[in-house]
Amino acid sequence: MMTSRMAVVTGGAAGLGMIITRSLSRRGFHVVIADRDREAGEVAVGQVGEAGGRASHVTIDMSEEQQVRQLAERLGRLGRLSVLVNSAGGILPGPQYPDIQNWHRSLDLNLRMPMLAIQLMLPLLRDGGAVVNVSSAAGLDSRPYGSPEYGVAKAGLIRFTTAVADFAERYGVRVSCVVPDWIGLPRAIAAYEQMDPNERARSGGLVDPEVVADTVVELASDPHSAGRVLVIRAGRPPYPIAPAT
Repeated sequence: MMTSRMAVVTGGAAGLGMIITRSLSRRGFHVVIADRDREAGEVAVGQVGEAGGRASHVTIDMSEEQQVRQLAERLGRLGRLSVLVNSAGGILPGPQYPDIQNWHRSLDLNLRMPMLAIQLMLPLLRDGGAVVNVSSAAGLDSRPYGSPEYGVAKAGLIRFTTAVADFAERYGVRVSCVVPDWIGLPRAIAAYEQMDPNERARSGGLVDPEVVADTVVELASDPHSAGRVLVIRAGRPPYPIAPAT
């Protein structure tokens, strides 16, 4: 059986997920990296170990229901779960709604599978566990958006978080959410550098990914985080919306 302080980070092998993985490992969690990229997962495990932390990797596609169920079964054999971070997600490449037939896969990846993961792992998290959902400012915007299915899914994840605020009382599991704006990861930085000054100003700037990761860990550790939704924008501290009070 693993340590009682076990955390799972979906999509935790690269990008923001990897930064969250490192942040949790620095705080003493054994992090299970649930990511479909086996090679990146193995590299991430090695990097965590070199820094003095503990991690393991499970190869899984978080858009596939059967694989999410298998992940929950595997975790059930490992022991009690302290933290689940639903970080896997993103805009899928290629055409977007309505110019694509399988737009539902984006809803699966960004909303339905995070909900399913919580449902299946609730018994492992009971009596003190925490879930942090990673949404996006795309779910708050009221303007036209290039990937409607992604924006809808991320908006749903925000509302889902507030809708299950009572899980803290019912099951002893706190569910919260971070809503970052454009995160300063390599691809975003490259795009930002190609913008003219006016475009940069309209974009609102890039959010430091370390700030997002630290906010995730703070919510996971906060005994009063149930139903909290924190928006993270460049140049200002995280701030709450729709507090569940």
